[in-house]
Amino acid sequence: MTSIADPASPRRGLSWLRGLLLVAVLGLFARQTPTPWAGLWLGVPVAVAVALLACWRFGRWGLVVPAAMVVGALVLGTRYSLIVWWAPVGALCGAWMGLREEGGGPSAGDRAWMLVPLLLLAASLPWSPDYTRFTGRVEQELQLGDRQMIDLFRQLGYQGDRLAAVQRSVDETAPERRKALPHVLPTFLFLWVAALVFAGRALSSRAAGLMRWPAPSRLRLHEWRLPDAALWVFLLGLALLVLPWPAWMPTGWTLLINTGLGFCVQGIAVVESVLLARGVPASIIALTMLFMLTVAMPVFVVAAAAVGLSDVWLDFRRIEPAPDERTDEEN
Repeated sequence: MTSIADPASPRRGLSWLRGLLLVAVLGLFARQTPTPWAGLWLGVPVAVAVALLACWRFGRWGLVVPAAMVVGALVLGTRYSLIVWWAPVGALCGAWMGLREEGGGPSAGDRAWMLVPLLLLAASLPWSPDYTRFTGRVEQELQLGDRQMIDLFRQLGYQGDRLAAVQRSVDETAPERRKALPHVLPTFLFLWVAALVFAGRALSSRAAGLMRWPAPSRLRLHEWRLPDAALWVFLLGLALLVLPWPAWMPTGWTLLINTGLGFCVQGIAVVESVLLARGVPASIIALTMLFMLTVAMPVFVVAAAAVGLSDVWLDFRRIEPAPDERTDEEN
């Protein structure tokens, strides 16, 4: 049994209110999502929170939570094969985080690496027997959205050439979207459920405050550094795209895009760390990053990913003294 008998840190009086607000927002999104996918909005965060708290409190015995959910997924069988595994795998990610909470908790990069079970699940989705039918249903929903958008423009007064231009733009992008959808849909699902995992972590923090437990560790972006194993996942995704195996392309894109985004965040963390070490306020850094992302998003993402990948070998933050270390040296 893992001890959490540390002195309880002060809790804000509105901690429970923030938790209720988070649940309300998740419930609102669930109402706007078709069933049975709507259940993931609340099911995944609750599963993550329970598993994280159980493993934080009881150590490895808390793995009973994701194990029980796996049994439940097996009982449901193949009817909801594309849906039922997200909550158990999310609970496994939460359990992994809970096991690492003792002793200061994992770093930001390690915490992101704990999403690798979700990434592997997303990468395996294209091999599901129901995946082709699922992408077809998603395409039908997108086509319905296109028709609704055209009706909206018509109601806003678009007529003649203006309405024809909008219709032509929709017709031109639809074939490319249909072609790309099977390759990028697992990535969208992964990013969505990953956000739900961190929502579950936020719920566990609120619950820990109510139970007067110590606060879970906080994410500090400038410490973001993915383990070296993430580079091998990135290279695996790249290899699957280069090799002449068309059936593996959705899996390759899923691994490549998501690890690439992880290295993009690492590049941003490197820049933030360097600027913080030079005394630039965090608010100025955030505004500058937001401006660059808005003005030149594709270039910014690629450049940040390149910096993050090069950080694997160069380790810029070891070369550059951290803000606390520089302050100590000056004193």
